[in-house]
Amino acid sequence: MLIRHWDPEKRFEGAVIKIYEHWVLEVSWQQHTLACFILFCRHEKIRLQSELSDGALRDLRRAMREIEVGLRKSPFAPDHFNYLQMGNALPLLHFHGVPRYDSNRDLSKELLGREVTDENPGHFTPWSREKITSEQMGRIHQLMQESLQYVCPADLKI
Repeated sequence: MLIRHWDPEKRFEGAVIKIYEHWVLEVSWQQHTLACFILFCRHEKIRLQSELSDGALRDLRRAMREIEVGLRKSPFAPDHFNYLQMGNALPLLHFHGVPRYDSNRDLSKELLGREVTDENPGHFTPWSREKITSEQMGRIHQLMQESLQYVCPADLKI
């Protein structure tokens, strides 16, 4: 059974895309760019990357690779990825995944009803405080979950 210790008030349920051995992939309720996600460490007491076991690090690398390959092969098709690990507002180990785009994707209008632009792809993206609706999250969740099906074992080799 998955215990989402990062969301004890259950404010962001329905976001889980995939459960890994040491990590949980969720859609971010804030879409800074299209298809933003969060990888949460399943180990409640871990706060720092340096505290991760070798197994947790391998699992993180595999999860990141699977997400990157899947999203690149999907309709999202990001050009690059940024990962942020700050732990300021939520002092539990997690990574914000921010797909980056060299050009706009019409998909954002379809999924969010607005254009989500990556205004400055070579630099830090503006941090959105706007939360998406449950319906919008559901549509992004479905497409992101489907994107992981594009990944085959050979894709995971580095």
